[in-house]
Amino acid sequence: MSQRQRFFMMIAICLGAFLSHFTAGIVNVSLPQFTYIFQTELAIAQWITTGYLLVIASLLPFMGKLGDRYGHRVLHNYGFLLFTVSSVLVAFSTTVTMLLVLRIMQAIGAAMFQATNIALIAILLPKEMRGRAMGIMSTAVALGGMTGPIAGGMIASWLSWEWLFLIHVPVAILATGLAFRYIPSLEQTRETRSLDLVGAGLFMLLVSLVITAISNGNGWGWASEGILILFGGVLVLAWAFVWWERGQSVPFLPMAVFRRSAVSSGLFISFTSFVLANLELVVLPFYLLDQAHVSPLTAGYMMTAYPLLLALTGPFSGWVSDRYRVRPLIFAGLGAMGAGMTVLAIWLEALSTVEIIAVLALTGAGMGLIASPNNSYIMRHVPMEHAGAIGGMIALTRNAGMVVGAALGLGMMNGDSSQAAHPTIDAYRVVFAAGALICLSGLLVWWYAGRLERKKKRGTEVEKA
Repeated sequence: MSQRQRFFMMIAICLGAFLSHFTAGIVNVSLPQFTYIFQTELAIAQWITTGYLLVIASLLPFMGKLGDRYGHRVLHNYGFLLFTVSSVLVAFSTTVTMLLVLRIMQAIGAAMFQATNIALIAILLPKEMRGRAMGIMSTAVALGGMTGPIAGGMIASWLSWEWLFLIHVPVAILATGLAFRYIPSLEQTRETRSLDLVGAGLFMLLVSLVITAISNGNGWGWASEGILILFGGVLVLAWAFVWWERGQSVPFLPMAVFRRSAVSSGLFISFTSFVLANLELVVLPFYLLDQAHVSPLTAGYMMTAYPLLLALTGPFSGWVSDRYRVRPLIFAGLGAMGAGMTVLAIWLEALSTVEIIAVLALTGAGMGLIASPNNSYIMRHVPMEHAGAIGGMIALTRNAGMVVGAALGLGMMNGDSSQAAHPTIDAYRVVFAAGALICLSGLLVWWYAGRLERKKKRGTEVEKA
């Protein structure tokens, strides 16, 4: 593959990573407006955002598995096409039902290219370039998540609601054209074995129930009948999924791959890091507005320190991980995130505006040190025939971590009800202390996984000797 082809291939992949997260948050500010436009309740309008995220999260591993079977390029590029067409059509919705159906189609397209982008990088780029490429893609994810709500606020103030779904269409058309033109079709040998549709269905239902329960826990109350029923369903589905998979010669998820400590610990670190990041990003604005009494505009500027440092450190850490050891980078990233959480837990009310920006920058830099090296590290230990399935699982841990981080932060800040008007300073400190403890658990898991890796390596060397 020529340098030119790699360059435009990466642009296409990164535009997809950007757009899928950009479109997730662009609608949030305008949800109350949709209740008036379509004469519906807010509980239904919220599914414009919740349904989009839920469909993506539940389909990611399945789409990755389809990529292993039919080709990652096929899934990725036709996902772009579906996403682009549905983005246009959703702007012409005349009822809320029509809007939700087309939004689900948009989410299916987004899941198709989210689930396969990491696999494409792992398969098509040389080993010495993968970490940097994944770092650049992590930057695109961060920028999409940051700019979506900002663009949504501007559109809500100045333009009609249709532009929420049309604003990104020119970029989506460009990305689709680049993907079909520059992503090569030469990939892995495709699977010919049957696809475990029952296992896939059980896993999708399991993920859907978990995300639904966590998303609604604060609003319904964690001890409410509805939440208890959902978690009961989670336990039943988890048991059914494990029971079914044990009896399959070719299970939906490659369980043998998950037994590799590098893969299982890497997925845990991916989930943990996004829990930590979203916990801070969701809770800290409340503190800035309610306790520090800064303006919304100032708070918005302050919060950009996180994605800015992530954007700067992500490609650099990816480049370093291509040439040197990965594990110290991830240790340093977790340490930086944990240090930020600890500072907020102990000295929150004493921090100046500049110091809070510095903490956000530290957390963003820590995330930048983790994301791309960790993704690259996981994929190094995955057979290419399972690249799509594990790539989908990486994307799932990212989305699930964001949901859990937001739910955990808001739940601890507001107690059992999301209606608490003014959380106390102690409530904020408890949230960040919990974040520090979560980070400590991540460090311990990563240390133990490294110990297992060294032990396995020594055993292999002894056998060779």
